[in-house]
Amino acid sequence: MKYNAYLLVFCMLLLSSCFKDKGNYDYTDINDITIGDKGFAADTIYNVRANVDRLTITPELNFSLDPEEKGSYKYEWVAVGTQKYPGERFVLGNERNLDCIITLPAEAFTLYLKITDQNTNVVFSKSVELNVSTSYTKGWILACEDDAGNVRVDMLSISRDTLHLKNILTNSSNVPHKDINLIWVDNSPELYEEQVYVCTAHNTFRYGRDEFDQPTELTIFDPDQKGYRNNIVITDIQKLKDKRGMFLADGKAYVLSSSNEGEFGNPVSYYEEESGYKYFNIGDKIACNRSGEDISAAVIDQFILYNTDDKRFTYLRTLANSMKDMADSDSDNTFSWNTKKDFAPDGLDFVTTINSLFGSGQSATLLKNPVDGKLYLYTYTITRTGGSATKGGKYMVSGATNIDQSELFSLTNRQGYLIYAAGNTLYGYNFRNGSAAVELRSFPGEKITAIFNDIISDQKDQDFFYIATYKEGQENGGTLRKYQVIDSADKIEIIDQETWGDFSRIKNIAFKQF
Repeated sequence: MKYNAYLLVFCMLLLSSCFKDKGNYDYTDINDITIGDKGFAADTIYNVRANVDRLTITPELNFSLDPEEKGSYKYEWVAVGTQKYPGERFVLGNERNLDCIITLPAEAFTLYLKITDQNTNVVFSKSVELNVSTSYTKGWILACEDDAGNVRVDMLSISRDTLHLKNILTNSSNVPHKDINLIWVDNSPELYEEQVYVCTAHNTFRYGRDEFDQPTELTIFDPDQKGYRNNIVITDIQKLKDKRGMFLADGKAYVLSSSNEGEFGNPVSYYEEESGYKYFNIGDKIACNRSGEDISAAVIDQFILYNTDDKRFTYLRTLANSMKDMADSDSDNTFSWNTKKDFAPDGLDFVTTINSLFGSGQSATLLKNPVDGKLYLYTYTITRTGGSATKGGKYMVSGATNIDQSELFSLTNRQGYLIYAAGNTLYGYNFRNGSAAVELRSFPGEKITAIFNDIISDQKDQDFFYIATYKEGQENGGTLRKYQVIDSADKIEIIDQETWGDFSRIKNIAFKQF
């Protein structure tokens, strides 16, 4: 048996030696093209403005068999989209060197130089990052109005230099806008969400996000009328990262997500009961936690609202289509989510809700006792667990000068101080230790018209906030001021940062970053 095996191996070797090797061993050196680091270094990022900036790149090239570059080569400069237009190619040039005015859409691109040796059709390439912005790509959107209530939308563009762009809405339909409430920009890369919401006391229009054009009036389903209608009045919009957003319209809550492709369905501010849906009215502000927004997996996709019919807190958890009441635990006596338990029999009336980054994303709801007029602040932090929030405290507001005259509130991000405005005076109030409010700034001859706590821009960790003032009777008497809060646990101080003028009356501020 062993003999037969040896014989078989021998025969195979003998047969293999009979075949003639007909391979082609006529090797030719390849003209290896090396693209150097000039213009393509690992840390190079080109930041340009569309239709403004010229991009010039003169690469260092080395041709191993053609040092004088006399051969036949094909050059191609190609920008490939990575976010809004993933995989889409835009050819910028077909010359050895790139020298052109960038006319690309606002997007983050990978820019490739591709060189084809047309003698061998071998392709060599190298890439670099290219970020393209427009004057509208990044900055502060300012919803303004004149003394007659006519709306004008301006922008402080910060794509590179700070530019004041006036009257940016391209209102091709000549839609009149009066009495602005709110302006909101959806900063998601999803295509269906490329919209700017212009919300007035009479209706809401959606504009294209890139050019502020193509206005369409918002229509939503009204359960009271059992049908769709327009003349929608929106009071608040909150959206975290690429998750679904919540909109408060005419006392009802709606959600907007990729599942309904940007269209409003039925409101979600109802309870499911055996007899059917029980709709209820809500306060005009939304509580959410933005502290984990920079990391998509850390986004806390829950919202807390105040049910003004039953005088209690309610919540919408991830993917839910209806709301549930916040539940008290037996061991927690800080306060009850049902204010009728703490203030029987009527509970507390809603005033406003404020969000911050303080204490891992704490929110505060300001409530008023209808019996004696006293104000109370309820603080809490929304957590990832459905229907769960960590209670902070219940504070009676005392010593806060003129707070009953204020409609403008903010919370600082590092110490959680309450900032509010009454008339022409800006106050800071440490409600946790019961000390009296301090006057931070006063603006004689002007009125404070808006406050915006920065919890969304690139500078949100630096505790900045913005206020707007207006001199009555002056067409461009509006001013926007930027302040930074001093990180101090024992007193409230702010530092002047920037001032911009020549606005009409600023009523609302939004940040645009796409």
